[in-house]
Amino acid sequence: MEKKDGRIRLSDKAYERIRAMIVNLQLRPGKQVEEGALEQQLSIGRTPIREALQRLAMEGLLEHSPGRGLLVRPISIEDVKNLFEAMTALEQIVVQLATQRIRPEEINALAEISKKHQQAMGKEDFLQVTMLNKAFHRGYCSATGNLFLLGAMDGLNHQSERLAYLTHIREAQQVVAKDYNGLAIQDHEQLLDCFARGDAERSVEIIVAHCQRFFVRVCHYMEPRLSLLKPKPAVARPELAAPQN
Repeated sequence: MEKKDGRIRLSDKAYERIRAMIVNLQLRPGKQVEEGALEQQLSIGRTPIREALQRLAMEGLLEHSPGRGLLVRPISIEDVKNLFEAMTALEQIVVQLATQRIRPEEINALAEISKKHQQAMGKEDFLQVTMLNKAFHRGYCSATGNLFLLGAMDGLNHQSERLAYLTHIREAQQVVAKDYNGLAIQDHEQLLDCFARGDAERSVEIIVAHCQRFFVRVCHYMEPRLSLLKPKPAVARPELAAPQN
């Protein structure tokens, strides 16, 4: 949100920066969030920091813990299962409506986002890749004109971004990741074609396959990378150890 003079509010700036730290796992799940440390790190006052943290808590990225304050919310395997069930169902409705309602200028805007997405992929700027991917999906959801769907999509995106980033980081088998990234971009280009032609049936087929592929990829990395999504245990648990190559 901008002020009347065009400046970005400090609370919004704090929100974007802290949210990025959660997405890219600088703030690990289960980590206690300290206002004072963030104030020093971001060079932003405590009131904007506090407002940003309250907003992130409302979005489900932070949670209150008795005696510890705010923590970055962990992600469980059950969370992942439920997230993708909801995402796959919602996306089907969204692409059908988007195909019927999207305007040519909105398709052009999505094509520009897709182009930037590919450029970020080439640079291996995985945080930017994650944010642009969200912008693409949010863009055609916005084109439905349904604010309830957009709110639901935002809620799912808040939770899925960390998973998307996790699957992009370099430690996670780059050859497989690049193959997936190519397929994801291909899906986006095919969706744009469906929107232009008004092919709702094909758009649903594409988005279902897209969501399922994302789910399979996340599951592939959840077991060896589970420690990135859960608080560090007090004692190492052998069943969560990364498999040997």
